[in-house]
Amino acid sequence: MMQPRRLVVVDSGLLATVQDLGRRGVGALGVSPSGAVDWYSARAANRLVGNPDGCPLIETTMNGAAFDATARMTIALTGADAPMWIGGKRRSSWCSHVIEAGDRLLIGPATAGLRSYIAVDGGFEVQHVLGSAATDVGGGFGGLKLRPGDPLRLAIDSPPEVMTVSEYDPGAIPAMRQPFVLRVLAGPDALRLGPAVVDELLAATFRGSARSSRQGLRLDGATIDGGASDAISAGVCAGCVQLPGDGSPIVLLAEHQTTGGYPVALCVITADIPLAAQVRPGDEVRFERVDRAGARAALATVGERLRAIRALASVRVDSGAGRLGRGFSEGASL
Repeated sequence: MMQPRRLVVVDSGLLATVQDLGRRGVGALGVSPSGAVDWYSARAANRLVGNPDGCPLIETTMNGAAFDATARMTIALTGADAPMWIGGKRRSSWCSHVIEAGDRLLIGPATAGLRSYIAVDGGFEVQHVLGSAATDVGGGFGGLKLRPGDPLRLAIDSPPEVMTVSEYDPGAIPAMRQPFVLRVLAGPDALRLGPAVVDELLAATFRGSARSSRQGLRLDGATIDGGASDAISAGVCAGCVQLPGDGSPIVLLAEHQTTGGYPVALCVITADIPLAAQVRPGDEVRFERVDRAGARAALATVGERLRAIRALASVRVDSGAGRLGRGFSEGASL
């Protein structure tokens, strides 16, 4: 009888959770969407192993993690620049690999960027809450906050008959270079705050704060005086740049609250929210103005990059083969 396929947590690092693309349509209940903070890397990891974009996967934070495989599976690592070893052998990220029973998957500390994503073929079997497997860390519900010894069961007990090994074109892999330049549109409170406040935000260089979380990227350095805050609480979304009373901006991320009373001076465009998700404490951050046409073009470019995946080889389950070399490239375009 075939045993369930599992990835067992050996070391969960600073923070490791199960995520998908989050909850939709629950803001009226006061529930955060949550989900993968870097949605681009999460989608890419799932595509590398042949999954739909929204399959549950693992999000790790900065200092790595380790897992043991109980059966053969296809895995992929994306996101932050972090080294990876499978069965003691160094392997590439942004590329899928066949991992065998007994192999240890080790993710080292990130050298640039903050969050990494690990996908397996078929995704993980996790109970859905309000239509999603996402872990709401702040709310303490849904998904799973991983701890050593947790056995993550794959949603499909038997591997596919043929496993396809794929990789992303280098041009589709985000560059984790400083300063992180986040393109922005004017926020709903920009007119009330006035052009001087907006210009000051655009001219300043900030640094990622150690107070940041999945809820928001807090920025230290320059302080921006937005005057007395008399903003009426209103709905907010990922990308909103709030200006609290201490003058240190907050870029809201996936686990943002549903409403906020701080003025929203700017909005990071959708295409750049994954970049904001990768800012580490101390990293330089700047804002750059863009118009709506530029924002739409940037999102279209992101879509093109997500499709820049190519198959390298096919591995039959009964062949006993492991990860095949790049020389087996079939040149396929998916």
